[in-house]
Amino acid sequence: MEKVVKTLIKKLLFALSSLSLRSDKIFVFGAWFGKRFSDNPRYLLDELLESNKFKGIKLVWIGRKEVYSDISDKRIVFVRRNSIKALWYQLRAKYFFVSHGYQDIGSFSLLKGSVVVQLWHGFPIKRIGADDPQNSGEGEETYEEYQYFLANSKVMAKRIQSAFKNYGANEHNTILAEQPRVDYLLKNQSNKTLKSKIKSKLRIPEDKKILTYLPTFRDNTEDTFSFSKRNNELLRHFLRANNMVVLERQHFARDFTNEEINIRGPEFTILREDIEVQDVLLVTDYLVTDFSSVYVDYLALDRPIIHFLYDGEKFIENDRGIYAKDPYLEFAGPVVYSVDELIATISGHLGDFDSYRADFVSRVEVLQQKTFLSQFSDIIAHKHE
Repeated sequence: MEKVVKTLIKKLLFALSSLSLRSDKIFVFGAWFGKRFSDNPRYLLDELLESNKFKGIKLVWIGRKEVYSDISDKRIVFVRRNSIKALWYQLRAKYFFVSHGYQDIGSFSLLKGSVVVQLWHGFPIKRIGADDPQNSGEGEETYEEYQYFLANSKVMAKRIQSAFKNYGANEHNTILAEQPRVDYLLKNQSNKTLKSKIKSKLRIPEDKKILTYLPTFRDNTEDTFSFSKRNNELLRHFLRANNMVVLERQHFARDFTNEEINIRGPEFTILREDIEVQDVLLVTDYLVTDFSSVYVDYLALDRPIIHFLYDGEKFIENDRGIYAKDPYLEFAGPVVYSVDELIATISGHLGDFDSYRADFVSRVEVLQQKTFLSQFSDIIAHKHE
């Protein structure tokens, strides 16, 4: 009963918000349910700050109070999520940009009559939205809708349009463009000053090579792998011999207990939640992941990718499933099942990485295309003609 009442209230508030007068001079951003100043909304905001076309626009970031310290640019107006001021901006702004949904902005939506852009937070490898067999009704609520969706390729566009069909996604409102967070990687891949600053923040010596482990979240299993919990002398010897360190961050939905954070020596580091993933990718020499779509971002840097399936086929069989009929067609690097295989792959098969990446880009049709900002600028200009 309580859930029904809450849904009715959300629907009513959403409908009433259509009566609000909105300003096209106010852009509002949010990400990760207000928990982070990051992802596509953050990097799009950075691009807007650098653009002469948007100098007269008020740029607002809505988030939880702990996010405030991450925002250093005084041109950004920070507003605490679910505050009276945040509700006011929900009613006054014309344009909103999110990484997950209206929940990035607040606990309920006052966005009817605005333009909400779903930038999303990764390439769909796992089934999402209405394509998730356990969640096929997602998006049927009448208080949540989006006017535009971002996809970095034809394959992603097809998956977004299927997963978010109940939110209004279709071929006419899906913008094919590179993700702003990947634009950041492309722009800074040769920025030695920035990379030195990142390594310094991570307390990693300049001359060290970095192997970064970023796994996906598993819905249906507690069987997780962490390099920091494995006392593998062969791996330790390999890292020392190759002047290499391992950085690791589990998916945000997977919390370590104090007992699990057991870093064994200087070769392994657990990354804190406040470390920006895109910065980590910039200094990463080898990316190790499983089905996390972070490797699609990393393709922009043209560096080795290794898929580490420590639990074999369990993820494919027991989780929400993936889009490809053949899961191995989704990979952009060699597949390994053990730490020993991982070491052997890095040691002996460096020449194979290029062909894996090229094959994936060809299959998925990741295109070098106009930036999202340039295309969205054209949309805004057209609306004002």
